[in-house]
Amino acid sequence: MPVKGSILFQGQYINAPGVNSGAPLVDNGGNLAFGLYNNEVNSSAAITVTTTVGVIGSATVTPVAGTYLVIASGNITASSAAGNILTFQIYVGGTAQADTKRTAMPTGTGALNAFQNMTISTNKLVTVNGSQAIALEASSSAGTITVTGLNFDVVRIA
Repeated sequence: MPVKGSILFQGQYINAPGVNSGAPLVDNGGNLAFGLYNNEVNSSAAITVTTTVGVIGSATVTPVAGTYLVIASGNITASSAAGNILTFQIYVGGTAQADTKRTAMPTGTGALNAFQNMTISTNKLVTVNGSQAIALEASSSAGTITVTGLNFDVVRIA
């Protein structure tokens, strides 16, 4: 008889992760039995990005082997340096995914507001081998840029 939160799997009702057992369901290979691995990082706290490339906040995960849809977005404001450019990019196993590189310049000169707020986002389908981290990294060209409202979603699709 099923209990609240159980899943019908291969003709048997089994508990979903965290329901009664406290552990995720895994197959003999250690993969999640129902085929999904989802991770979401949300941060409303201000995260400062400097000229050194690095992971934004805690936007990194090392999931089980598979193919994932990675979606990342955040609001940016420059703290200093007119013309400061933010570079925002998805990395897999320490390698930048070139087609995910996004740049934005939330500062201006002259008639433009010197410290504009902007939204920046990127996404990609990636395949990992189970030991590779998926991360969102960023840097500024000069001075600092603040990222707020960070969303970093990693959803297993295969």
